[in-house]
Amino acid sequence: MAETTPANSGQPRRKRPPPRPVNVERVEQVSPRLTRVTFTGERLADFGPSKPGGHIKLLFVPDGVQWNPDDPNDETPRPPSRTYTPRFYDQGARELGVEFVHHGAGLASDWAHAAKPGDPMFIGGPGGGYDVAEDTTKIVIVADDTAMPAAGMVLEALPIGCDAEVLCEVTDGGDERDLSPSVASAPIWLHRAKDGARPGALLEDAVRGIARDNGLSHWWIACEAATMRRIRDFLLDEIGVDGEKLHNRGYWRLGESNYPDHDYGKD
Repeated sequence: MAETTPANSGQPRRKRPPPRPVNVERVEQVSPRLTRVTFTGERLADFGPSKPGGHIKLLFVPDGVQWNPDDPNDETPRPPSRTYTPRFYDQGARELGVEFVHHGAGLASDWAHAAKPGDPMFIGGPGGGYDVAEDTTKIVIVADDTAMPAAGMVLEALPIGCDAEVLCEVTDGGDERDLSPSVASAPIWLHRAKDGARPGALLEDAVRGIARDNGLSHWWIACEAATMRRIRDFLLDEIGVDGEKLHNRGYWRLGESNYPDHDYGKD
């Protein structure tokens, strides 16, 4: 995960630190389809904090494999990884929280189902994230269940007095929860299971229903990648939203596993 400067900048390449070894501190079943895992480790002392909606890599070392990312001579293949958003970071306690949404079998989901205190993990990052403009007075947050942890972080980073309108698409009422323990919000909850809607369809319809009254708002959108792109195109081309006020990201793509974590809908 090397971070580089532009080729013509004249600045040397800056590499991020190698993935940090951590262990599971505690596991909480937040809702029927959401598990929160808290990691701890001394190497988290200089982890962050990350920007709202920033990303990390979780590296899943197979059982019986010894991997040392601190050793440049270690020729063990890099373990498979998945991208997640850290939900919280406590520097003093050396703790990092990550939330796992369960939508069927998968590398990360299966791991989280079985996770227990003491289990090892490697964490790379953080990187990316949302720079909240200090003059933001109104924002529309558009998220599906995979982006709810990041949406909570965005809420917590908003300027005092900022008006936030929140749309959240989830499977059903069992997925509804407070997005933040410290910032009150009243999301509009959209339930896919009620009508058997495809992922993202309800978000698209809801955005179209409110967008014409929110032209001066900032927009933060994170959801299924194709949905994100359609919403982005609609806001830019039909509503005329200022691109500087639009932050969007595809967290996953229907029918694909381990979707790349850098889809901002600009190509």
